[in-house]
Amino acid sequence: MKSKVFVGFLFVLALLSGACSREANQNQPVTTKTERGSSTAPPAEEVKKRDNALVRVIHAVPGAAAVDVFVDDQKAFSGVAYKTVTPYKELSGERHTFRLRPAGMDAAQPLAENSEGLGDGKHYTVIALPGEDGRAVTLRVLEDELVPPSSGKARVRVINASNDAGEIDVYPQGKNEALFSGINFRSEGGYKEVDPMSGTLEIRPEGQNRPMLSISNVKFDAGKTYTIVIVGHTRATPRLEAITVEDQFSGPMAMR
Repeated sequence: MKSKVFVGFLFVLALLSGACSREANQNQPVTTKTERGSSTAPPAEEVKKRDNALVRVIHAVPGAAAVDVFVDDQKAFSGVAYKTVTPYKELSGERHTFRLRPAGMDAAQPLAENSEGLGDGKHYTVIALPGEDGRAVTLRVLEDELVPPSSGKARVRVINASNDAGEIDVYPQGKNEALFSGINFRSEGGYKEVDPMSGTLEIRPEGQNRPMLSISNVKFDAGKTYTIVIVGHTRATPRLEAITVEDQFSGPMAMR
């Protein structure tokens, strides 16, 4: 029995290693689009050769002022406002301590910090999240796992950054089957491959039918990866809303 468990463990590690390898070997740039504009990051394969990773920041703390993000002792992202998604930036592929400070206050005590190891050629999102009490701030470092979806599919994940929404379900309007179920506060539901769609998504309290938020004009295109961050409050301002991030490989695929 023990040998079977060990073999299963090795199989899982092999799958994870394969996914990481595929991400770092992508040879196309990634174009990111949000409602505030677009940016393009270099191919992961080139970044890996420089022993670097790609990192971006999302400010998801409602009511908080703009922040600066320090990587170890150096300021890497300046003046990041609420609901902003920064372009990817290259950072060395090693362990770093990320520190969040009020914008322009370089000597201030960090609002939050988190130490994470970065892999060469991989993509990460550092997200500033509200605390349980609505005052404290936390930092999470998420792996973006930017690999092409299966043919004819889109890849989607949802992050619950609302501290008073409770666990949430995500439904396409008019459908009985949830895209995601029971996403906890400060958690993400993992990536899911879905059929292309356009329409409205409903964010519902877990197990309930009444939506607390409807996200209109949602479009999931085949070949693209989407991150939807639920921010704000259900019972205070700013109100509940969504940040949608679209990532797409752009440019011709190099022949091998």
